[in-house]
Amino acid sequence: MNDDLLSEVKDHPETPVSHLNESEFNDFLNSLFKNPVSQYATFSFPIQSIDPLAYLEMCWQENTFQYYWEKPNDEFAIAASDEITTVSADGANRFSTINDKVTKVRQNTAEFSAISHPYSGLFLLGGFSFFDQNDGELWKNFPPASFTLPKWMIIKDGKFTLATFSVDLNTFSTANELKKHITSQLEDLNETLEQKNSTVSIDLNGETSNIPLPKRKSDYQKWSDSVNEAKELISKKAFKKIVLARNIKVSKRAETSSTQVINNLRKQYTSCYNFLIHKPSGDSFLGSTPERLISARNKLLLTEALAGSIGRGNTATEDAFLEKKLSGNGKDQNEHNFVVQDIEERLAPFVKELNRNKTPEIKKLSNVQHLYTPIRARLNEESNLFEVLGQLHPTPAVGGYPWQKAAPHIKDLEHFERGRYAGPIGWINSKGNMEFAVAIRSALCTKNYAHLFAGCGIVKDSDPVTEWEETNLKLKPMLSALQYD
Repeated sequence: MNDDLLSEVKDHPETPVSHLNESEFNDFLNSLFKNPVSQYATFSFPIQSIDPLAYLEMCWQENTFQYYWEKPNDEFAIAASDEITTVSADGANRFSTINDKVTKVRQNTAEFSAISHPYSGLFLLGGFSFFDQNDGELWKNFPPASFTLPKWMIIKDGKFTLATFSVDLNTFSTANELKKHITSQLEDLNETLEQKNSTVSIDLNGETSNIPLPKRKSDYQKWSDSVNEAKELISKKAFKKIVLARNIKVSKRAETSSTQVINNLRKQYTSCYNFLIHKPSGDSFLGSTPERLISARNKLLLTEALAGSIGRGNTATEDAFLEKKLSGNGKDQNEHNFVVQDIEERLAPFVKELNRNKTPEIKKLSNVQHLYTPIRARLNEESNLFEVLGQLHPTPAVGGYPWQKAAPHIKDLEHFERGRYAGPIGWINSKGNMEFAVAIRSALCTKNYAHLFAGCGIVKDSDPVTEWEETNLKLKPMLSALQYD
C-alpha cells in the first residue's frame, strides 16, 4: 500500500490515532481468498476532514446511486455513491423480507477497519414507501423497499471523518489484486480531497415566507371536498383522525442540482434530517424532515411524536403568542395525543421500559413550530429492529388513528400516489444501529419537474382553509431550496 497514504491515514491531526498494522491488513486480505466464506468486504480508514456533501458533489455521477444524510445539529453526515448490491421488497411483509435480506448481506460481509469506531464497516442505505405497493408511473424507480450497499461512503462524526470502501469479492482473483484496488481507491480519494478548496457553496436566497405558491382553484376545491368528506367519516366514527396530503408540480430549474438543494436545506434546517436518494434513472428523492421515526443504539430506542403545527412570528412577542396558542389549542392537543397514545401502544410488545414527558414540548423550526414529545425506550433482547420499524410506520402524524381504519380512505381522499413520501428513510449498519426519519417536507425531482408533498392531520373540528394554509407553510421550505420563483 502507498506509504504516503498510510502516513496520512495514521497521522492526520484531525483524526484519532490509528494503528494500521500492515501485517494484520495483509492477513485479512489473504484470509478472504484462502478460506473464502464471504461474498463482500468493507475497508474503513480515517481520512482528513472533508464536508461529505462537498465530496459527493465533486464526485457526482448522474447515472449511479447517490445518497446523502445529515442532521447538522448532531454533527453527523453520510455521503455515498454507486452500488455493490441492492436488496428490495414489496407487499405486506416487506419489513420482514428486508430484514432477512439485510441479515444475509451482513453475514456475507467481512469487515476491516484501520481503527475501532462505531461507524466503521457495513452500512445499508435506503428506505420504504408509505404503502406496501407503489402504483403509477411517477415512482417506478423507487421500489416499496430498497437498501443499497454503496461502493464508497464518507461519514463525518463530529471532527472525525471516515471513508469506507466496499467490494464484491467475486470480482477479484487474488489478495494482491484486491490490495491494489483498495490502494487505488485511497489514491483517488486523496486526489479529490486536494481539490476541496475549489468547491463552491450555494447560499440560500430569500426568506421562505416570500416564496410564491402555484395557485389553482381546482386544487383547493378538491382539498376542501376531501377534508369535509374526512370530517363526515370521523363524525360517523369510521376513525378518529386521518392525515391528508397534497402535492404540487413545478418546473425544475436545470441549473439547480440535487446537492445544491440539500445544501440550501441544511443551512436553514439544522435540527432536521436532510436526505437525498438519487437513482441511476436520474430521479432524486430529497427533503428536510423534522420527524425522527426511530434511532436505535445498543437496544436503546428513541422515537417521538410530532403533530400539531403553527407558524413562526415575525417578532419575539408574536412568536411567543403563537407558541402559547399552539399549546392551548384543543384541536392540536387532541391530534398530538392520538400520536403519543398510538406510539406507546405499538411499542408495548417490544420494550421493557418506556419514558416520556407528560406534556408536549415545542419544537421550533425556521418557519413553523410543532408540538413535540420525545419517547425513550429500552428494547427487549429478542426485539428485531426492522420489526419495530414496521410496527411504528406509519405513525398517526402521517397516517391516522386508528391506522387500520383510516388507511383504506387515504387513497380515496387524496389525488396522487404517495410513493416514498412520508415513508421511513435512513440507514442500518453491521453493529445493529439504525436511524430512520419520516420522509415529509420532501420532493421527487425528475428530469423536468419537481413534485412536492405536504400534509396535515384532519380531526373532527378541522377547517379546510386553515389546513390548506398549513400545507402551504410546509411546502415553502422545499420551494425555497429548489430556488423556485
